[in-house]
Amino acid sequence: MNTAAELIVTPNPAASYAEACGRFAAQLERDTPAIDPLSRARLTTPGRRAERVIVFFHGLTNAPRQFEKLSERFIARGYAVLVPRVPYHGYRDRMTTDLANLTVRDLVEVTAEAVDLAAGLADEVTVSGISMGGIQAIWAAQYRPVALAAPIAPALGLPKIPYATTGAIFGAMGRFPNRFMWWDPRVKDKLPGPPYAYPRFATHALVATQRLGLRLMEVARTERPAAQRIWMISNDADLAVSNSAAATLVRRWIASGAASVQAYRFPRQLKLFHDVVDPLQPNAQPELVHPMLEQIIVDGQPPEMPKL
Repeated sequence: MNTAAELIVTPNPAASYAEACGRFAAQLERDTPAIDPLSRARLTTPGRRAERVIVFFHGLTNAPRQFEKLSERFIARGYAVLVPRVPYHGYRDRMTTDLANLTVRDLVEVTAEAVDLAAGLADEVTVSGISMGGIQAIWAAQYRPVALAAPIAPALGLPKIPYATTGAIFGAMGRFPNRFMWWDPRVKDKLPGPPYAYPRFATHALVATQRLGLRLMEVARTERPAAQRIWMISNDADLAVSNSAAATLVRRWIASGAASVQAYRFPRQLKLFHDVVDPLQPNAQPELVHPMLEQIIVDGQPPEMPKL
């Protein structure tokens, strides 16, 4: 497939609340018995069209349940909340090999479908997501006129490695046969944390995520993002992704004429790990982080450094 065409999906926004709910029901009907019933896509609404909806995209090897607790804050603020399930995620079998089939096009299509569905749920659409989900939020920021896009620790590059070499690294990885790698080879399938997240990742799934990020970085050089507002949220203590790449994307968006781009980076003193969202991750600090995310996304205000 042409790499430029691979990023494009013709918009097809739901025209009404009823249509949006119908589309969501149709998505659930496509789920197979392989999917854990608790890890299916999630939709919470006030029973009618809302003023605002937020779409949360989960991370690689995680599931929609990653956003369960954070979603409660937005529901309390009157939001409808949609959390799609990315293909090959949320399986009962956490050792599934299907994850190796994930492609750039899969990520683009599930993102476009979610934003289209959300258009029927509320007057204003906000998109957010962490890591792989942050890349999906970046795609939505670039190609859809959402009210707000707030990628969190997007999976752009690798820490301490120049981003210019990222394409070569992941290009080479994609040419080799897929391998499954433990997130923590010391404990392997006994990985502590969310019982719905996979303990290992497919190298080809990681390559697909990074390739989409690389392509979006290139698009941002010359194309103005469609989002009305963007908040880039990073973590200064992150050891999984490149904060400098996220900062470069912000600069490119500004240079290309973005309507409004702001950035916030969680201070290093907070000692946060990469997944700042899932409260079941070891060393999670949801009581600290979730209110800060709410303040950025809902109120549009950067939080002050909390007292430790």
